[in-house]
Amino acid sequence: MLKKKIKKIIYIIAVVGLLIFFHFTGILKPLENILLKILNPVLSGAYSISTGIRSKYNEQSSKINLNEKIKQLEVEIAQLTEKNAKLEIIEEENKTLREDLSFLSQNKYKYVMSNIVSRGDLSDTADRTETIYIDKGLSEGVTPGLAVVSGQGLIIGKIIEVKDNISKVYLTNNPKCKLAAAVLNETKTSGVTEGELGLTVKMGFVPQAETIKVGDIIVTSGLEKMIPRGLVIGKVAEVKKESNELWQTAMVEQLANPDNLIIVSVLLPS
Repeated sequence: MLKKKIKKIIYIIAVVGLLIFFHFTGILKPLENILLKILNPVLSGAYSISTGIRSKYNEQSSKINLNEKIKQLEVEIAQLTEKNAKLEIIEEENKTLREDLSFLSQNKYKYVMSNIVSRGDLSDTADRTETIYIDKGLSEGVTPGLAVVSGQGLIIGKIIEVKDNISKVYLTNNPKCKLAAAVLNETKTSGVTEGELGLTVKMGFVPQAETIKVGDIIVTSGLEKMIPRGLVIGKVAEVKKESNELWQTAMVEQLANPDNLIIVSVLLPS
């Protein structure tokens, strides 16, 4: 059995050797040409198929790589958007803090800074525009009646209810928020401001004889024990004066928009 296998191997080697010899001597050249002519279309088709397969493979690979790149870029864009939003919030907070600190330090007020944590009752649209809650309360010395201000001395409301670490604030456009006020004119006309329908502020109880003009600045008068004089409430936008009425009314444009506020300060008793 072994001898047969050896003979077979020797025979194969001999045949291969002869074919190589005939190839180099050129004896097989006519036969090779005939074989090439026969096999050429087959080889050509096989090459074309392999090229097509390789092209499809490369195309699919490119699509996969492109999709992965797109996903990666989408993640990076989301991360950058988040970072940018955080930076804008920080910048806004820093700007607010700088304004508040400048005003408070110049006037030497005793104060406590706080964040707005909620805007009224979620189920009551009107209350959301008239009331805010801040994250400071009794533990920081906050009590009802104190003024709540934004930067540059703009009063935005008054403390109404207080708990240990949270306080309820009525904004100046709240009908329940009444402030003793004065006009910065020659006679320092006095009156009382209050919210009207949660949309605007009006100053009432102004004697008919007093002269008030559009553009006059309205400030706190200092007649309330807990609220200092000179905090800006707004400016006169319209004057309503009826000859048969005892009082005239000034409609006041607020200079601070509470909807844009995130940080406020509570002015503590001196």
